[in-house]
Amino acid sequence: MQQREWHSPLYGEHVGAVLDQHDEIEIVACKNCGFAHVIPIPAAEAVEAFYQEDFYQTEKSRYLEEAREDFEWKATEFNLRVKIANSLLGRGAGRVLDIGCGPGDFLKVAQDAGWDAVGIEPSPIAAKYAKERGLNVINGFFDAEASTKLGQFDFIHLSEVLEHIAEPIKLITLAEKLLNPGGVLCVSVPNDYNALQLAAVQNSGKKKWWIVPDHHLNYFNFDSLASTIEQCGLTVRQRLTNFPMELFLLMGQDYTKDPKLGRELHGLRKNLDINLATVDVDVMLKFYESLAQANMGRLAIVFATKPYPMKGAEL
Repeated sequence: MQQREWHSPLYGEHVGAVLDQHDEIEIVACKNCGFAHVIPIPAAEAVEAFYQEDFYQTEKSRYLEEAREDFEWKATEFNLRVKIANSLLGRGAGRVLDIGCGPGDFLKVAQDAGWDAVGIEPSPIAAKYAKERGLNVINGFFDAEASTKLGQFDFIHLSEVLEHIAEPIKLITLAEKLLNPGGVLCVSVPNDYNALQLAAVQNSGKKKWWIVPDHHLNYFNFDSLASTIEQCGLTVRQRLTNFPMELFLLMGQDYTKDPKLGRELHGLRKNLDINLATVDVDVMLKFYESLAQANMGRLAIVFATKPYPMKGAEL
């Protein structure tokens, strides 16, 4: 496998095997970072401008409409995350921050569960929608300056954000500083290059549809996400996932070429989750924990906690 070395005055040294190439962009399993990412890495300013000005306007023009349709289903998944956070904290609701909160679905679930919920979101369209739902949302980017104004939290939620940004480790490090000792961080990213995806590619000869370097700069799996979180000083405690959509591909249903079919199949997985949660949420939890232990599922969801200071150490 071809090896790539790349140096940037902004992002330092990056070395690793080339997993794939898309036009002039390579996906490299970077030894220095501990996860796969694009090379070259675009300037952070360009990435921020896209998510502030274009993402909901062009790339995700139906996102808010679909979010309204999907909220009952999303609530089942987010309730599991709140349930796990409560268990790891060993107590009830506290203060939670959702970084990249989008239309505010997680915030709504957390707020309804009694949490003092705060969100930060770069898109003015998504932030406005969330505020209209009665949610406490700041329109802006989560960066060093913003982090000094937010205060401390018992729970920080970071869902499907890390794959989009230039410096994931920097962002997790900033988030860690805002966690109270014993606090919980939940990070969710696409589980890419997983066994079901690769089986679908091998079976059909289709292109690797999950590679979208214009939007996804980073490519994680459970292990690389866990090690990235741990190098930021947190202790990984639990893994979770959601339904592996790739199963439909292996059944012969190619939703990657047919958005209408994709929406229909998405409806089936929504029914599964809603019915499981209605009958017994613990069955749903065990099902997705088991898939996560096998490194399968569409999302890699990792929960970690911030260690308490050692006795006698300075705070």
